[in-house]
Amino acid sequence: MKSSTTVFDGGNCIGGNKIHLQAGETGIFLDFGLNFKTLGMYFEEFLKPRTATHGIQDLIALGIIPPFEDIYREDAIIPGMTIKSGMRPKVDAVFISHAHVDHTGSISLIRPDIPVYGTHMTAVICKAMQDCSRGGLEGEVAYYTIRVIDEKNPDKITKKSKDPCISRSFSLVDRHGETDSIQQFWCRPYSGKELIASPLINSDGIVKDIPFEAIPVDHSIYGATCYVFDVGGRSFVYTGDFRLHGRRQEMSDAFVRRIKQISPDYLMVEGTNMGSHKGNDTIKGRRASEDDVYLNCLKATKDASGRLVIADFGPRNIERLEIFVEIARETQRHLVITPKDAFMLYAMNLADPNIPDILADDVIMIYDSGKSKEAKWESGFIRQEFSSKYITPKAVKAHPEDHILAFSFFDIANLLDIQPDGGIYIYSTCEAFSEEMVLDVWRLGNWLEHFGIEPVGFKIDRTGGSPGEAEIEFTPGYHASGHVSADELIDLIYDVKPKAIIPVHTEHPEIFADRFGKDFEVILPRHGVPIEL
Repeated sequence: MKSSTTVFDGGNCIGGNKIHLQAGETGIFLDFGLNFKTLGMYFEEFLKPRTATHGIQDLIALGIIPPFEDIYREDAIIPGMTIKSGMRPKVDAVFISHAHVDHTGSISLIRPDIPVYGTHMTAVICKAMQDCSRGGLEGEVAYYTIRVIDEKNPDKITKKSKDPCISRSFSLVDRHGETDSIQQFWCRPYSGKELIASPLINSDGIVKDIPFEAIPVDHSIYGATCYVFDVGGRSFVYTGDFRLHGRRQEMSDAFVRRIKQISPDYLMVEGTNMGSHKGNDTIKGRRASEDDVYLNCLKATKDASGRLVIADFGPRNIERLEIFVEIARETQRHLVITPKDAFMLYAMNLADPNIPDILADDVIMIYDSGKSKEAKWESGFIRQEFSSKYITPKAVKAHPEDHILAFSFFDIANLLDIQPDGGIYIYSTCEAFSEEMVLDVWRLGNWLEHFGIEPVGFKIDRTGGSPGEAEIEFTPGYHASGHVSADELIDLIYDVKPKAIIPVHTEHPEIFADRFGKDFEVILPRHGVPIEL
């Protein structure tokens, strides 16, 4: 059986994976993510692609998505737009390795008749993210609304606010003991619009000519999966994103054992941390673990006795949220989360009862911002189901020593309602690695200075009044990477002994050839060029 793989995106950059696998007459994509690096070359916060009116036109024109024929939604192609690239990969399914947007963010653009495969956890995270979003073509991973020609502007598209949403076909690659509540969540509309729902489907482990196996891996988002595909009698392993230094060591050990047992013919592996990177997830030459983060953040919280604590960690990093639940319990505080985080926790608890139950956990509270108009998912569900858990800014201000606020920079304006008198801000997320992120941290420093809040996890030396005149230094030990370290990856490869290595999700694929080329076949993917298997 003739087989091949083609990396259309994500080969020499971090994220945006769009990897095609062909075996005989069957074709699948491994992830179909958004490439933030390419997007950022042209767009920023106040300059967005015109997807609401122009569908995929801007994305195709600027090379943000490949110019595939017959893959994208017909209703996302504006009148008069034609795609004649000759690129027609066969697509029978899209496999999601995990729910980060750089791996799922362009699934919304593909035809809805193409089924999506992923874990129970990935399914509920994708739907919860969409339920909480403001809507838009780019976010329609779990369900979609059909666009129509704009009657007033016939060269553009629009959507009718009263049209129902329609579920995508989603097949589950893992088994789960109790699925009724997950199915109910998947089929329930939380946005206030009608949802024509199709239940989640249990997959049978094969897509036409390609059998597969899903192996759980540890990453900074739950539900992450490695896939093993049988392509004409040869084993092809796609790791997705993973790490070996997280708290779920049993899962990581089982993953390594299984991959070693398979002895893959091809190991397509992420290489995010292959290179000279030394960030705030590195302590004395080694990668910080989640236990390091826990101990450092616990000490900072204890040292802030009597003062307000604010904890900043990445969105959907529920493992980090769980760490701060532990810290709050140990320091006799409440962890105050946003309504959006509460909605995500609720959804994820359905897929994994080990994730905190908001009602049952007396440590968790929900911040009441007092908005005059709330989204339907909050007013019609979170506020109804968890009304007893809401806490006002006034209550936080009255007893700051009793609370840890789970706020990111984008929640910082809530401090204007709390008016705290000092405190600490624990920066427990990745360091700023772009100009935009540096600017956000500089602005964050201004907020903290205004309220007399001490930053923990970074320092700003202000030599002037502009971001360019400030020196920002990030402190190691308050953040742990979600990606396998270089040393861990080297040990893994020599332990597993694959016949061939194909690096992806890395800015330095050449390092793989230099490091492993003497002992293994290393295939460096070229954009859009098939690799025969």
